[in-house]
Amino acid sequence: MSSYRDPAPRGDVYPSEEEIDPAGSGVEPATGPVGSSVTWAEAGPSASQPDPQPAPTPEPVPTPPPTPGPPPRVEGGARSIVARHMDGSVQVVTDFDGDGVADVVQFDLDGDGLPDVTYLDRDRDGRLDTVLREEHRV
Repeated sequence: MSSYRDPAPRGDVYPSEEEIDPAGSGVEPATGPVGSSVTWAEAGPSASQPDPQPAPTPEPVPTPPPTPGPPPRVEGGARSIVARHMDGSVQVVTDFDGDGVADVVQFDLDGDGLPDVTYLDRDRDGRLDTVLREEHRV
């Protein structure tokens, strides 16, 4: 009989000595014959002890939800910025080669959806050097 109190009423989950080794035949390193050295690895696990279970793998970190804001920049390719003004005019700035310098700037002065003035950088030096004016007839 164990000298320890029953752990069940206290909700204790640790097993008692009798539950671990009921026959009391477990080999401990300090109780072997004199001159012999027994290690835990040589003694092996007791038949009443379960094999150690591998630690559970952590849950993968979920990807964060998208946040409001501008879309991510796309490398290469053309990018356009559209500005709508209070007077109804629209300005479109386009960078065709992705170098960050405007290659075409178009103005729609009357808001009909057709550009009235277009500035071009034809020689690719970073300066808008050509002005085209469109006259739309209705």
